[in-house]
Amino acid sequence: MSKNSKSIIEKIIYNNKLLMVFCLIISVILWAAVKINYSADTTRTISDVKITVTSSADSSDFVPFIGADELYADVVVTGKAYNINSYALTKDDIIVEASGGYIDSAGYKVLNLTVKASETGDISDVEISSVSPSTLSVYYDRKATQTFDVEARITNNLDELSEGEFTVGQPVPSMSTVDITGPSTILNKMTKVYFEGSVIEEDIPLTQAKVIPADISYELESKRYEQYLTCESINDESNPATVTIPVYVTKNVPTQVKFINQPAYFTENPPKVKITPSELEVTYNPAESSDYEFITVGTVDFRTLLNEVNKFSFEVDEKFKKSTAADISFGEFRVTVDMSSMSRKTFDITDGKVILLNQSEGFDYSVDTSRSNFDSVVVIGPKKSLDKISADDIQVEINVSSLSARMRGSQSIEVSNISIVNEEIDDCWIYGKYNAIISVSAQ
Repeated sequence: MSKNSKSIIEKIIYNNKLLMVFCLIISVILWAAVKINYSADTTRTISDVKITVTSSADSSDFVPFIGADELYADVVVTGKAYNINSYALTKDDIIVEASGGYIDSAGYKVLNLTVKASETGDISDVEISSVSPSTLSVYYDRKATQTFDVEARITNNLDELSEGEFTVGQPVPSMSTVDITGPSTILNKMTKVYFEGSVIEEDIPLTQAKVIPADISYELESKRYEQYLTCESINDESNPATVTIPVYVTKNVPTQVKFINQPAYFTENPPKVKITPSELEVTYNPAESSDYEFITVGTVDFRTLLNEVNKFSFEVDEKFKKSTAADISFGEFRVTVDMSSMSRKTFDITDGKVILLNQSEGFDYSVDTSRSNFDSVVVIGPKKSLDKISADDIQVEINVSSLSARMRGSQSIEVSNISIVNEEIDDCWIYGKYNAIISVSAQ
């Protein structure tokens, strides 16, 4: 040994710090070797390992149906710590399998669970201590898809969802039908699907229509079957299940009639009208209809009003009920228009002013006033106003566009309008309908 080599070894041996580090490294290596080869085995639980169900190829018509909560198992493994720690062994390295064997009928079957290595895993140095659960109950049946009607259900008491003038209508599901996939035997016994929801306390009482999220439920012999069913029509994001609760306003609305051909005075000062019934109970959706102030039950033409208590009746039809949203159980409205404070006067206007409208070019029109009923035009109004009217104030207008220019002889036509042309008179009207006899000839 050279002098240099000897001096280096002597330096190491006689250097206490270097010797201490060397001894420490040797100790760790010896401890690790003993720990690995002679330490006791330990256990570990691997959770949420997916269960795979298999069955014979000859029974492919029957597929397994398993509830979502039953698809996973916990596996307890035993072995050396370095073989079973979370880095060396994960749930992807093992498979929990339930073999159904040959299946030839629908129904439940209890299968034992076994554990084996996955294609990428190695559990040769690991002992499987237990699987929880140790068995799996599987429902076998042919898979089918059927369409069912949907009914909306609310868990709240509907009578407690509104108050005052507001009432709640029948809840409406967001879909009228849905497609359900599941075991054929179960689907064949099912009749209806429900969209079920609840209105939270903070939203009560309702004053407008409310859309609430809904859970899907089924009309089944056993609630356990629900876990095997899938609603193909529902998508939680783009097409969720909801229920709409319509809200209606119910109130009493007064009835009225509409007047036509009334003098200017009566536009602002309508006559005394009595309508039976005087009001109707109306229920309507405020989101779809404007607020009701009046309900018009019919139209009264001033040309039909005499200076007396005039009586009318207006029939109630289904169209009226629908348009007014009213609950009507009677057959007609009875209306009286009291014009008994007015007077009547008859005028002969055979020599009065007659205007023919819409005459055809190249033809002459001649009015036979002697045969027309202009000799007794009835005017109704206050006596003081009637006293100011003369026959010269009454103007007759006749639209002759409907007359045939080729027809020989005279033709009868209804007078279009008779008006009082007097600026002082705004509270009198012409009563009744009048006809004119007119002859048409080529020029």
